[in-house]
Amino acid sequence: MEVPNVLNDANIYVDGANWLGKAEVSLPEIAQKMVDYAAFGVSGTVEVPVIGHTDKMEGTIKFKSMTADAANVLYNPQKAPLLDARAAIQKYDPSTGEMKTYPVKVTIRAFFKKIKLSDFKQASDVESEASYAAHYFKLEIDGQEIVEIDQFNYIYKVKGQDILTEIKSTLGG
Repeated sequence: MEVPNVLNDANIYVDGANWLGKAEVSLPEIAQKMVDYAAFGVSGTVEVPVIGHTDKMEGTIKFKSMTADAANVLYNPQKAPLLDARAAIQKYDPSTGEMKTYPVKVTIRAFFKKIKLSDFKQASDVESEASYAAHYFKLEIDGQEIVEIDQFNYIYKVKGQDILTEIKSTLGG
């Protein structure tokens, strides 16, 4: 049994190639859209999911270094860049005593909502923060697609299978 225990390091890329610098990423919370259901024959009110619908996907990126390329991406309200956060997660195998790593990749397409630049203070740590509103999210762990949500294109995949297929078919799509 291997035990994942440490995020060793991570990098951020724009459109799959351009590195944005040293940063810390707060990934969006994926919250299923829920509705209350109450009817005769049901003993109370039950929350049920609206299949494939999620609440807003928001997060932040805290930059430890700000480059002109990063600023050009952050301040352009006309383009939602594709961001890749790639991490190396350590895992320990107690039976062999070996520490190994596996990749975790998160891909997000988002509009940046707010940018807070670092204060100018002598001999201080530089940290700028940008908050984003995502409409695309994909999580891959160790090369395996876990979830993909594309709100504008009406896609919600789990393990590569679109759970909205039946709904799209029913709607004539």
